[in-house]
Amino acid sequence: MGEKPMRIHGGDREARIDFSSNLNPLGPPKTVLEILATCFSQRVLEKYPDYTYRDLKRSLARFYRCKEEYIVPTAGAGEAINLAVIASKARRVYVLEPSYGEYEDLSKALGLEYRPIFYRRTSDGFHIDLSDLQKPCSDRDGLIVITNPSNPLGLYIDRERLFSYLSNCSARSLVDEAYIELCSRCPIEVGGEIPKNIVVVRSLTKWLSLPGLRLGFLYTNDIDLLERVEALRQPWNVNSLAECLGKNISVYEQELKSFIQRSREYIDSERERVRKILESLGAKVFESVTNFLLIKIDGGRQIVEKLREMGLALRDCSSFRGLDSNYIRIAIRSPRENNELVEALKIVMGVG
Repeated sequence: MGEKPMRIHGGDREARIDFSSNLNPLGPPKTVLEILATCFSQRVLEKYPDYTYRDLKRSLARFYRCKEEYIVPTAGAGEAINLAVIASKARRVYVLEPSYGEYEDLSKALGLEYRPIFYRRTSDGFHIDLSDLQKPCSDRDGLIVITNPSNPLGLYIDRERLFSYLSNCSARSLVDEAYIELCSRCPIEVGGEIPKNIVVVRSLTKWLSLPGLRLGFLYTNDIDLLERVEALRQPWNVNSLAECLGKNISVYEQELKSFIQRSREYIDSERERVRKILESLGAKVFESVTNFLLIKIDGGRQIVEKLREMGLALRDCSSFRGLDSNYIRIAIRSPRENNELVEALKIVMGVG
């Protein structure tokens, strides 16, 4: 029928090795598995969570160095995004593309005008000039959406510079920081003094490598927006097991932040190793600061399909605005798994 399919995501449950889902290759940490075991032993699933999530908010606030009264716990970043877009009452949604496709799907479902803004592209790759946001910045009925670090590009815009620019906008901004813990250049802390017109979204799913346990949060000091979000969210939107885990992350803050640091160091090292190999195979590899790489290679879609037949799932990026079927996103995994991917690529491409 020619229309873009709805809800295209990475993640392939049938694949032998899944490079299409951007999870922390070192996770989940042992500490978290022990916390979850304790939660099970306490039979938390037989009880409703606390509707106010008071202890969960307090724990998240301590871990991320922000204010608990401005936190709304959510079932992953996806729910936080939905709540923020609906509660913003925007008429127009401006998204820095290529980006997570849910923003466009949600905008269409809500009858909002969707206006993409594209990263600039040069022979070296992608970059953003913040002056490109000038027009949407002046739109009082607009919502600017930026993933930072970018999915699928892997680029990071300096947070302080970005927030400084957005703070002067008439439009509200949603900054999706789902991958920020896995970016060595990025701050772990949310911080308490976020400009009032900015909503921050965080996910614990990615860095904990627990995609089946949906936990994230929305953060804003706009009280009116917070009240609308609270009115919109479903009662007990975060389940008892996720709540129990979240309440304990501040107890094990030192261990878990050390785990984040180890994860960042591993990702940086292994990503560089994989990048060099992919370039030696003739792929164009774009700069990334996080746990995945975007590459461009002739016949990308066919390569993805052939690798899938070999049990290896990669993300065909043709569904991202501004990209086509020659673009592939590859998650960084263990050295053994990454080596297997490289060898499979050599076979499929007829090189080496």
